[in-house]
Amino acid sequence: MDTAWIESLLGYPEGNAPEPIPGMISRIMESAQGHSDIQGGTLIMDQFEIRDKSLIQVNSLEFHPTKAIAHQVRSSEKLAFFMITAGEGIETWSRSELTEGDPLAGYIIDLLGSEIVVSALDRMQDELAGKMREEGFNITNRYSPGDCGWPVTDQQKLFSLFPENFCGISLSESSLMHPIKSVSGIIGIGRNVRKTAYSCYLCEMETCLYKYRKKTRSAL
Repeated sequence: MDTAWIESLLGYPEGNAPEPIPGMISRIMESAQGHSDIQGGTLIMDQFEIRDKSLIQVNSLEFHPTKAIAHQVRSSEKLAFFMITAGEGIETWSRSELTEGDPLAGYIIDLLGSEIVVSALDRMQDELAGKMREEGFNITNRYSPGDCGWPVTDQQKLFSLFPENFCGISLSESSLMHPIKSVSGIIGIGRNVRKTAYSCYLCEMETCLYKYRKKTRSAL
């Protein structure tokens, strides 16, 4: 991650944001480590059933992702459930700047917090892929409740698989994660699955993180 990428998220061509924005981004990125507390983990399950093309049953829990997601993981021999967070500090820092300091800085910090958790998740997924490759398995893309129409309420079931307050992440009754810069979901594992480019044309969800990143990158 570099300043140019954050500039692009702000709507500027990479390397062409006007001053003082590049300097502000650099200062924020230098301070971000002191405000982040990246934590996460995976839980690998090999007892599950995928049926009715849009239902994944784990123990007595029934998850209802869309057919598109179920199709991607249908050949899985294991499922990795994951949770990861950038911590509460980055959110607190952003809120403080937005309300009491520089709103632009607060917005940049918020963007950076999202990028931090996605980058941490990329690394976790890469490490999982390497470990599974040693065992002769491939992995799928990662999918989260809320993606592609998957009901976000399924997050309640996903959280029940982990110890309470796992990695300091909690869930509200409305299925909102705290800290906000947190992600949970599943990754399929198997000999006959594969990780593909995200098929954004199959999904009508305009607020999807991956669709947004894809559009931003392709516009540069």
